[in-house]
Amino acid sequence: MSVKLLSGEEAEFTIFGRKIAAKRWGDTDGYPTLAIHGWLDNANTFDRLAPMLPELDIVAIDLAGHGHSDHRAPGVQYQHWDYVIDILAIANLLNWDKFNIIGHSMGGQLASLVAATFPERVNQAIMIDGFAAEGTHTDKERVASNRQAIEKMLTAHTRPAKIFKDVETMALRVKEATDQTLDAARILVNRGHKEVDGGVSWRTDPRIRYPSSSRSSRNQLNLMLKQSVSPALLIVAEQGDKWYQSEIAQAELHHPNLKIVRIPGPHHIHLEADYAVDVVVLTRDFLDLDAVETGNENLALSA
Repeated sequence: MSVKLLSGEEAEFTIFGRKIAAKRWGDTDGYPTLAIHGWLDNANTFDRLAPMLPELDIVAIDLAGHGHSDHRAPGVQYQHWDYVIDILAIANLLNWDKFNIIGHSMGGQLASLVAATFPERVNQAIMIDGFAAEGTHTDKERVASNRQAIEKMLTAHTRPAKIFKDVETMALRVKEATDQTLDAARILVNRGHKEVDGGVSWRTDPRIRYPSSSRSSRNQLNLMLKQSVSPALLIVAEQGDKWYQSEIAQAELHHPNLKIVRIPGPHHIHLEADYAVDVVVLTRDFLDLDAVETGNENLALSA
């Protein structure tokens, strides 16, 4: 292992005239690895997992509109395929012809899409409680959603951002609204907030919540998954998100190299102190890394 080890140092990339912020972990001579967070989250989501993979060169990015990254220009939607473009653009800037990719939730969906569409670029893919899925939308709902998505983009966002008196209050609100513990919520909020008059508010672009006018059908996803030649691991959190789980059997039928492991735990299973060790062990085993002592103090960042 090389001498230079990084512990979540800030990094910044410029793609298409926009800033993409990131955190970099591990061995700078280690295997290139991109880490992609979930919807409304940020790069801090890997603050427990990344320190336990020190052999890798991990770049955990803030997707456009999230964390410290720039928002997309007015009139530009937040589409999954545009995120795929950004992910590959960053890999190109890093001169990474081939890389591992780790994604959580929406990041897991994006990781599976990158591996399926550009299989020659992905060495191994790990998806944590998220995978390519059509969702439950009927054709009629999709047609209506297309119009709604366009109407939303044509109307300037005027709803005032919610202001919290401090970061702790914001973290408490996240805990109340999700299945996260306060500890996990604090980690995400620490990167996801900004100071404003009267307190703190979200950095996240509110347009991320708008409906999308671009979705893939189940048949299209099946065709893409057949191209996924790189080994892939899907870690399903049994108490996690359900939006993709009903389609796992379909994905397994069409993906030629997919391993699925189901373990107890909530959606942010990789970020919760009580469950992160399970994800670390599965990840290291899948990547064929030597076993490490998972009692490492890095797993108690905010305890």
